[in-house]
Amino acid sequence: MKAMLFEFLITDFDEVYVVIDDEKQRLHISPVNYSFNITLDLTKDLYEQIEKNTRFGEVGFHKKVRQVVETIIKELKGTNVI
Repeated sequence: MKAMLFEFLITDFDEVYVVIDDEKQRLHISPVNYSFNITLDLTKDLYEQIEKNTRFGEVGFHKKVRQVVETIIKELKGTNVI
């Protein structure tokens, strides 16, 4: 299991922690100061899961969620963490 902290200039997502569960092949993403979180299955298409998890609700907020999660995934893939 690995844990990381990411910092963003996006409101509601200033600090986001990420937990990677290697055993269960899951990626858990949650802001430090906000109640929203998302858990993704690393064995499935991550971007499709993001779209499904942010399909309903306030459009502006979910746009921020997608932006943050996609940025984190790109960085994790770039450093070969996932």
